[in-house]
Amino acid sequence: MDGYVWRGIVSEAFSTIRNGAGSSLDDTNTYFSTGLTASATTNQFKILNRSYVLFDTSAIGANGVISSSIFSGYYYAAGNTLGSTDLHLASSTPASNTGLVATDYQQIGRTSFGSITYANFIASQYNDITLNADGLASISKMGISKFSLQVGWDITGSFTGTWGDSKQISFLIYSAEQTDTSQDPKLVVTYTVVIPPKQDVIWFD
Repeated sequence: MDGYVWRGIVSEAFSTIRNGAGSSLDDTNTYFSTGLTASATTNQFKILNRSYVLFDTSAIGANGVISSSIFSGYYYAAGNTLGSTDLHLASSTPASNTGLVATDYQQIGRTSFGSITYANFIASQYNDITLNADGLASISKMGISKFSLQVGWDITGSFTGTWGDSKQISFLIYSAEQTDTSQDPKLVVTYTVVIPPKQDVIWFD
């Protein structure tokens, strides 16, 4: 499951739009959007988007030992007239594994699992985020691994770009709704399976 939830259309200080309630969502489009858009009022903002992407990683199993993982999203579009910040992968806890609701806007973690810079977010290809130790620990070996995508200012809680009327930064990635699977979001997990030691069983009659 993937999609995005946002707060808008408003005109608010960054801290307010970041900490407020979600107002809309889209989990059926062929792309999802992560970004921030300024309003017409100086130093205020009208839209903040957060994206969500879930993977069934239960095939790893309880005995799997994860050594590395890479999240990859295929470029759909991007823009940074508001200034450059990184795209971060973090945790999420949406209410459902099969669809989003507006209240999922605040169901995110603030610990970065890895990031990619705007300059390295390149068109017509997959763009990779290598998971750090926190990210590896978040992968569910027996169920669903749940992630969010947030711009760097959203992660840190501090806007350090250059405000301008209706300017924005955006990272758009193809979703699972895109035709075929050649551009779907993907998670590659490298792991080994540790076989428990054999236990001898003695039966007495």
